[in-house]
Amino acid sequence: MMSTFKFPEQKAVSLRHRIADDIRRAILEGKLKPGDRLLEVEMSKQMGVSRGPIREALRSLEQEGLLHSQPFKETVVAEFSTEEVVHVLIPIRLTVETYALRKALPHFGEADFAFLEQCLDSMRVNGEARDVVGLVESDLAFHEYIVVKSDVPNLMNIWSSIFTRIRMHFYMQDQHFEDVTTVWEQHRPLIEVMRTGNVDLAVAELSRHIYDTNLESLGIAVPPAPTSEK
Repeated sequence: MMSTFKFPEQKAVSLRHRIADDIRRAILEGKLKPGDRLLEVEMSKQMGVSRGPIREALRSLEQEGLLHSQPFKETVVAEFSTEEVVHVLIPIRLTVETYALRKALPHFGEADFAFLEQCLDSMRVNGEARDVVGLVESDLAFHEYIVVKSDVPNLMNIWSSIFTRIRMHFYMQDQHFEDVTTVWEQHRPLIEVMRTGNVDLAVAELSRHIYDTNLESLGIAVPPAPTSEK
């Protein structure tokens, strides 16, 4: 049996992308938990669509790392372990984001800082409203903007490949914060250092930010954040 969560009925015009979006959102919002089984027959009845696009959507989400399945076996929501965060996700984020910041910061202008300030304002508003979904999306927009502004195509490809896992981690992380209204404040020191134009200091602050907000907030003991090579 699937969990008590039920998918909404789909319109006739829905395609696999819309189905994938609904499943993805259910997972990221915690309506479907790690280990929950996804049964095509039940999903087909709930959504009012054939099993074909559902199967394609499940395959797509498996490639994103949100689902796990084996040949001739059931599909389940993937686990997201502390080990993965510490030894895989955080090191990749440090490499990608600190390199991106080194490339992007020398070209930052007031319009760029204005966008980051807008992200902070959105984080503050969503945090005060206890809107975790909006908070996470604003947080992601802040970090992704730096990667995009680096103008390094291959770097963006790497970021895109881990984007969904980062989003999932942010959702889980924010659910552990005692007060989500303070999340935006954790980004303020980074913007202030970036405004000085000192790339080395900005990279060090970004490294500290990634470690503090992603690990220490969960009570995980970690070594000092490394700094990126020039």
